[in-house]
Amino acid sequence: MKTIEEIFVKTWLDEVDVEAIKEWAYIFIDRNDDIPQEVFELLEAKKYDYENLILNTASVLNEYFSPQSLNNEILAAKYLVAVATDYLNDETTPMDVCRVITNIDTHFIDAPRDLPDNIAYYPIWLGNLYNSCDWCDETWTDNSAPHLKQDIESQLPLINEWIENHSP
Repeated sequence: MKTIEEIFVKTWLDEVDVEAIKEWAYIFIDRNDDIPQEVFELLEAKKYDYENLILNTASVLNEYFSPQSLNNEILAAKYLVAVATDYLNDETTPMDVCRVITNIDTHFIDAPRDLPDNIAYYPIWLGNLYNSCDWCDETWTDNSAPHLKQDIESQLPLINEWIENHSP
């Protein structure tokens, strides 16, 4: 079973998988005696309410939950590896992988990492992928953006190394 943090990261970065969210909620309800109201709210929510509801649920279940935590960044990196691998295997589009890359850049830039005030955090493991996706839209194909596959192939080993070095 996926954790609420894994579901949050996928929802935050890419898409709302209503069925996976409801499945998680039903399993949580079945396995626990003390069930916060927020879990029940996941069963009846509208698609566009899920991001906030999952954030609230994760916060209720874990008082130390932070969207920009290192743990969630590791989950985001793992999710990007999965999406990028799908892209390299021609199972998804440039727009799909670029949406995730852009959202990682947006959500984790300036994450609290105990840096001096004059230094902003950037998920360095992204390398130049954000720039590789510059101007990406639905019209991009492998033929019109060959650099994207090359850049992803070059960056994936570095992302995997970063995950390995930062995972508990």
